Amino acid sequence: MKKAVFLTHANPQGYRIQQYFPFLEKRGFDVQLITRKTSFMKMIHCIKKADVLYIQRLLFDRIKLSFIRRASRRLVYDFDDAVMYGTKGGSKTRMRKFKNMVQNADAVLCGNQFLLSEARRYREENVFYCPTVVDVDEYPVKEHKYSVNVIIGWVGSRSTLKYLSMVEDVFLKAKEKMSNIRYKVIADDAPKMPIEYVFEKWSKVREKEGLLSFDIGVMPLWDDIWSRGKCGLKLIQYMAIGLPTISHPVGAVLEIIEDGLNGFVRKDNEGWIDAILRLSTDVSLRKKMGSIARRTVQEKYSLQKWGPVVADILDNL
Repeated sequence: MKKAVFLTHANPQGYRIQQYFPFLEKRGFDVQLITRKTSFMKMIHCIKKADVLYIQRLLFDRIKLSFIRRASRRLVYDFDDAVMYGTKGGSKTRMRKFKNMVQNADAVLCGNQFLLSEARRYREENVFYCPTVVDVDEYPVKEHKYSVNVIIGWVGSRSTLKYLSMVEDVFLKAKEKMSNIRYKVIADDAPKMPIEYVFEKWSKVREKEGLLSFDIGVMPLWDDIWSRGKCGLKLIQYMAIGLPTISHPVGAVLEIIEDGLNGFVRKDNEGWIDAILRLSTDVSLRKKMGSIARRTVQEKYSLQKWGPVVADILDNL
């Protein structure tokens, strides 16, 4: 039996790791997951027994990478953030490590087109676009119908709460124009915002139930190098549930949203307010956009489409 070892950060839960395991197992792979917490000697021992090593996001210094490369029969590097720049951007150390990872891998999987272009600075062959995807069959479909209140929702984590500050004025002015708008935040920590909102602590078990409580999903983003590397998981989750979305024109957003068809892409506050009011006052538009949004995920961002593709790449190295 073939063996694939997945090596990732200390928190291994993610949309680019475990959900691919069943597809690999169907190809005859025995799959093992190890994290960076594993001692380096044990890590090398596990790698030597594998046919394929799949490194997710991690960057190693030149010496450690040389040991990993020598121990690996085949090495796949997968990344879904601008790891070569980091959150602050402009790290020469990160860029050097990223270059070495890309050049030493047998295949590189990139989460969006911006990341693909970064990887192709250092090699042309076996560099693949593989978006972050969801198992669309696990997402129930939102039933859009008239309600007294319209819920505009955001889901995220403590590290991304900062993006909500971009739309505080938007939220305030939209509510001034339409008093039945309500805001809801689902995260692991409550944001400090000068507006009234409902907070729900994020739970894996209740995540989809929380998404169903939204009428509109939003994903504000700054236009910086880190945001350009984001792969739009929030948008994809909103759309999988059948929600219309609003976001800024940054990075993968422009790949995922077709403006005016499955969501709205808006650059300034006036555009955001207009999009919120249009969707909040028209349940038939929310239903139409939401339906197209879900179909977009089924066709372009579903595990059903990309699971076999990733398995095929690993199986044919």
